[in-house]
Amino acid sequence: MKYILRKSVLGDVPEIEITAEEYAEFEKARNTLSNALEIEEKYEIVIRSYIDFERQILDTITIHMVRMPLDYIDFFEERLDLNIRLLNLLTAGRLYVDQLSQNVQECIPDVADATEIVKKFRSKEYDENKEYRFMEALRNYVQHRGIPVHWAQGWSRWTSLEDDGLMEYSMELASLRSSLTKDGEFKKEVLDEMDEKVDLKQATRCYIESLSNIHESVRTVIAESVTSARKLIKSAQNRYAAVNSENIVGLSAFKRTNQRFIDPIPLLLDWDDVRVKLQGRNRKATNLRKRYVTGIIKTNNK
Repeated sequence: MKYILRKSVLGDVPEIEITAEEYAEFEKARNTLSNALEIEEKYEIVIRSYIDFERQILDTITIHMVRMPLDYIDFFEERLDLNIRLLNLLTAGRLYVDQLSQNVQECIPDVADATEIVKKFRSKEYDENKEYRFMEALRNYVQHRGIPVHWAQGWSRWTSLEDDGLMEYSMELASLRSSLTKDGEFKKEVLDEMDEKVDLKQATRCYIESLSNIHESVRTVIAESVTSARKLIKSAQNRYAAVNSENIVGLSAFKRTNQRFIDPIPLLLDWDDVRVKLQGRNRKATNLRKRYVTGIIKTNNK
C-alpha cells in the first residue's frame, strides 16, 4: 500500500508519494473543514429564517399602509404568514443547536470535553436571558401543541401634528400567556417571568442575539483547528503545484494498491471559501433588540 498526491484524472500526471501519517492528517483536515462548514451553513439557515420573519412583518405593515385589511380572512392570512415564518425560524434554531455539539467534536477531536464546552455556551445563554428561555420553550410547544403567534395587530400614528408630520405604520405580535398556560407541558417558571402578551419581535431578536453569542464562542473554540486544517491542505496544494506547473485542479490524496487509486481525499479549498465568506458575512449580532428598520421619508437634508 502506497499513499499518493495526484490529480483525480485519467492519464499520466505527476505524483508525489506521501506517508500514511500524512494521508491520515489530510483526512482529518478535510473532516475538520467539512464540519466547520456545516456549522456555518446551519447558522446561515437560522439567519435567513430570521430575516424572512422580519421581512414578513414589514410586508404585512406595507399592505396595511396601502390597502387596509377589511375582513376576518385577511387577518387570518396575515397571522398565518407570520406563524409560518416564525415556525421556520424556531425549527432552524433547533436544528442548529441540536447538531452543534457533534460538529464541534468533529472539528476538535482531540478535545475530550468538546460536547461539554458547547453545553456550557448554551447554558450561559439560557441562564442569563429570559427571552432565550422562552423561545426554547416555545419551540417545544409548537412542535407538540400549537402555533406561536396568537395575537397580531397593526397600528398607525402621526409622528407630528405639524405640517411635516408623517403617518407611521407598525405591527405588534405576541404569544399569549393565557393560551400557553393551557398547555400543561409549557414550563411554568418560564411563563411566570413573561408578560401576558409576550412581544415576539423583542423575544425573537433577543433569541438571535443569544444564538449569535453561542456561535461566536464556538468559532473561537474551533478556530485554531480550522486554521491548521486549511493551512495543511494549502501546503499540499503548493507542494503539488511546484511539480505540475501550478495546476492543482482535481488534486487529491489516494491510497494506491495493485495500480488502483482508492479512497480519494479531495484537497481543494473552493468549498471552504464558502465557509470563510459566511463567517465574514454573519458577524456577531450585538444589540439586535435595539435596532429596527424604517421606511421614513427624510423631510430635510440633516
